[in-house]
Amino acid sequence: MTAPADRRIPALDGLRALAILLVMARHGVRPFWSAEGLMPLGPWDAAIPLLNGWIGVDLFFGLSGFLIARHILDRIEGGGFRPGDYLKRRALRIGPAYVGALLVAVSGIVPFYGVAQDQLSLRVIYHLLFLQDYLPSDIVVAFWSLGVEEKFYLLAPVLVLTALRLDGGWRWTALAALAAMPGLMRLTTHLASPGIAGYEAYFETFRSPFHMTFDGMVAGTICAFIARKDAVSRPLAHGLFWLGALPILGLVAATPLLEAPGPFAKILLPALLAAGTGAMILGLVSSGGPAFFRAAIFTQVARLSYSLYLVHMMTIPLAYLTAERLAGPGLAGFLVFLPIYGTLSAGAAALLHGLVERPFLSGGAQARWISRPLATIKPTV
Repeated sequence: MTAPADRRIPALDGLRALAILLVMARHGVRPFWSAEGLMPLGPWDAAIPLLNGWIGVDLFFGLSGFLIARHILDRIEGGGFRPGDYLKRRALRIGPAYVGALLVAVSGIVPFYGVAQDQLSLRVIYHLLFLQDYLPSDIVVAFWSLGVEEKFYLLAPVLVLTALRLDGGWRWTALAALAAMPGLMRLTTHLASPGIAGYEAYFETFRSPFHMTFDGMVAGTICAFIARKDAVSRPLAHGLFWLGALPILGLVAATPLLEAPGPFAKILLPALLAAGTGAMILGLVSSGGPAFFRAAIFTQVARLSYSLYLVHMMTIPLAYLTAERLAGPGLAGFLVFLPIYGTLSAGAAALLHGLVERPFLSGGAQARWISRPLATIKPTV
């Protein structure tokens, strides 16, 4: 969910900000959604794009693939890529804030946010090992995607170095074949078990496991290789952005995509989102796409995006109960809920970012002041 600190691309900060806002919208609207919808406008419901905000995770996957591959390529070309340094930077960038959020979630200090105590120690251990994409992500559901991303971070240097050793068409063939593998595995799984139905079964089988869902990260990696060599004209960059964005917008607005997932959602949808996200990324890094993606407000949201991702679900119960007491259920409650949810999430994210995430952004050099206090409070959490 995060990017290397060097050579930031403001337009991609805009895409990252959009991704976290979509994810927050998805989780925020869920408690208010019913079979009758939430904001009906004739046969369509205006809350459908919010309900489909889960696609923000797919945007994050594409961004991660591009930014990590680009970081590795930059280091290789500069003669300074060291696997140990790479892994240390990734661990310091991702681990402290994640561990902090995990400890807060299980501590019981978040109002109205409860975590089941059954085998909690075991569950914390496999979350610390980033296995929650294969085992139940039942401390904070959103943490499942971190299991996917961490596995990609481990494999990315091998992927990039191997691709660099291949010449010409073989490189693109190998990368395309790798990007197609999750789709083939989803197809095989669907053919073997066509009776899998319902969101929970779909999520456990098709959405969460790394081997089913890494096509977006490989698509981002392909974009990093393309952007490394080929100059894209601005008109073409605009065309690429909208070629990727318009189909995604159409899918998001049309109908709830995962409420009753069928073969399309199980097999093809992730590949389409990966391809669309890749086209958007290539367009943005080549100065295409809307200018507002480069707005300063998006940069600020992007800086908090990882912390927001970690904490936002923990704020939902308090925000929901407060809104329900003030305005009741349904649309009125949802409209009251939104500013409460946004304020609580932003405040919690700012604390996590300022106290834990930010001090580790430069590879730990800024973390010395916090390491001793963290060591002191950790046993009591």
